[in-house]
Order: sequence, then C-alpha cells, then structure tokens
Amino acid sequence: MKWRDVVLSALHRFSIRHGTRSIDRQSFLLEERNAMINEAGSLGHTPDQTVSRVLQELRDERLIEFLGDGKYLLLDSPLQAEMEDLPDEAIDLAIKHGKLRLGDIHADDVIALRRCRTGQDRIRALTLDNYRGRCALCDVQEQGFLRASHIARWTDNIEARANLHNVISMCLIHDALFEQGYFTLADDNRVLIKTTASQTLTVILTQHTRYRPPKEFHPEPQFMRQHRERINFQWKSYAPQ
Repeated sequence: MKWRDVVLSALHRFSIRHGTRSIDRQSFLLEERNAMINEAGSLGHTPDQTVSRVLQELRDERLIEFLGDGKYLLLDSPLQAEMEDLPDEAIDLAIKHGKLRLGDIHADDVIALRRCRTGQDRIRALTLDNYRGRCALCDVQEQGFLRASHIARWTDNIEARANLHNVISMCLIHDALFEQGYFTLADDNRVLIKTTASQTLTVILTQHTRYRPPKEFHPEPQFMRQHRERINFQWKSYAPQ
C-alpha cells in the first residue's frame, strides 16, 4: 500500500475517532505511527519524515490545510458547518476551497444553529473583504448597510450556499433591486437594467450602478444564469448599463 494512501486513511481514522476535522500532528503520529508502518509494509529508517513528506504532498493537493500550532484541517471532502466547532481560520479555509456546506437545521438544535450562523458570519466577512468592504454596485461602504447577497438563492441551490463565487457584496438597496429582478448581470458581468422600472428606480440603476469586480472570487456565469431564469429574464426587456 502506498504511503499516500496509508497516511490519508490514517487521517480519516483519527478524524472519526476524535470527531473532528482538526488533526493535531503530534497526537496523530503517536496514535497512528505503528498502524501506518504496518499498512505500508515497510519500517524504513525515518517513518516520521516520510509521513511529513506525504502530509506536505497532501497539502499541495489541497486535501489538508495547515492551521498552525501543529494542526491540520482535513478537507478531502465537504465539511458540514453544523458538525463541530472550528476556529474562524478553519472555516475560512473550507469556504475558500469550496468545501463548506450549510445544511437545513431544525430550529430546536441550538448548537447546530449556532455553528451554521458562525459559518454564515464567515461567508459575509470573506465576501465583504473580497469586494474591498463596499457594495459591488455603488459607493456604499458602511458595514451595517452591506449584505452578502446570494446570486442563486439560499433555498434554490443548497450546494452553493457557501460558495464565494455565488455571493456578491451589495448595499441594502441594490440587494433588494437584485432580488426583485430590476437588474441582473450578464455572463461577462455587464449590468443589465430592467427597462420598465419606475423613474426613481431608473435613476438609481442608471446613474448609481456600476459593477466593480472583486479581488478574487468572481461571480460564476452558472449562478447568474440561475438568477436570470428565476426573474424570467428577457433580453428585450433589459438594457445594458
């Protein structure tokens, strides 16, 4: 059995045994060293160095991430936010790698709700940072007036709830206008404005709406298409800004 498979299997055993995706390296080696040597079928002169090399390879593959203080985060499969308490750094890594999932939690499950809210808070923080702390469509920067607005709605696309490519920083006004379908974005992120909007809304949309791209996580066309489908978008009814 290859050392890579041996180490990955051992990481899973450790994670299941302790009920966490956070792997303490020292404890991991203490508990799994002998089992890994037996499974690999080779004692070798430096098994700990071999494990260290494989751990680095798994990091390069983004199957694990280093958390600091000798800990790793196991990320070879999606991480359900409600399953355990994790530090913000771990949640942020899971979000950035597209591995965090937010399920539908029963209202009576106080612990799971708290964990999911923590995940939502981190999505908001990362989204606002991605858009430099301002609305992507205007100059509003006041944090209390900004939202992490989902393109494909929370209830419509469960898998994309924590996907930063599906979230845009918007002020309260643009969030409402986007939700109601008064404007949308084309696949190339051009702003498309509904031509039947009232005069007041038309002024807001034509004079105070300019899309500013984010630092890293750009809206994915697949999500914008879902938004356009939901609002019954017709090209003839919208004008490019």
